[in-house]
Amino acid sequence: MKDVYKVFFHDGPEIGLKTHVLRGTASIDASGLNIKGPVGSSLIPSGSIKEVELFRLHGTMRVIRVDHQGGRLYLAVVRFMIGQFASVNYFKTGELHKKLEGMAKSPRQSGV
Repeated sequence: MKDVYKVFFHDGPEIGLKTHVLRGTASIDASGLNIKGPVGSSLIPSGSIKEVELFRLHGTMRVIRVDHQGGRLYLAVVRFMIGQFASVNYFKTGELHKKLEGMAKSPRQSGV
């Protein structure tokens, strides 16, 4: 059974305290990172992930930055969200980061 995480996410070049984020779910399977949100779902294939970084956003919360061939995605596992206020789950965000980092460092299969 795959783990499903409640997350907030933002697809864009940067994130700040006033950035409008979306609520959704994230899961990892053999195909890659699956994000489901209010406007549909998207897949970031595991082979397209370039770099994964865990950082503290303005010293308030842990956030994961995923650089991939299609751009940049920010996400964090949340306990709950009320509007744009989110209570981030520190340990689950770290757990998701380790899984994503492992996926980024895994040997990639070449299509050539």
